[in-house]
Amino acid sequence: MSMKPKIKSFFGASRQYVVAGASNNPSKFGFKILLWYVSHGLSVIPINPKESEILGQPVVKSIPEVLKSLSAGKDIDQYKLSSADGLSVSFLTPPHITVQTLKDIAEVPEYKSLIKGLWFQPGSYDQEALDTAEALGLLEKVVHQEECILIRGEEGMYSANL
Repeated sequence: MSMKPKIKSFFGASRQYVVAGASNNPSKFGFKILLWYVSHGLSVIPINPKESEILGQPVVKSIPEVLKSLSAGKDIDQYKLSSADGLSVSFLTPPHITVQTLKDIAEVPEYKSLIKGLWFQPGSYDQEALDTAEALGLLEKVVHQEECILIRGEEGMYSANL
């Protein structure tokens, strides 16, 4: 089974990762996937409007906040956005939140160059989310079709020489 180019390009040595829908509940994928990033030593920001810390990682309220700091070359907490080459996002939000988040991302002027990958986890997207990604010119950066990072992520890391 060959590695899909989209999965390979999702990963990078200077990449900042974010988990939209990160959760403090160990039974939820928003926790499991954040844990996957942390346990693989990848710099990951949990995105959650209500929490302040998850798995010892400081939480940021929204992705646009991260993108604006990335664009300005400014760090947030321990996250070295000044040296990141862009952002790869794992979505674990309900589809309507994913759609709204994509629209919020598109309000950041340089979003197309800042976003390197969007991973739509199973259950986080519907046709509207795919159509929205397409309308914003991001569909070619979307990993979906029931691909789970818990299953395919390590393959992607290896292919990106991490």
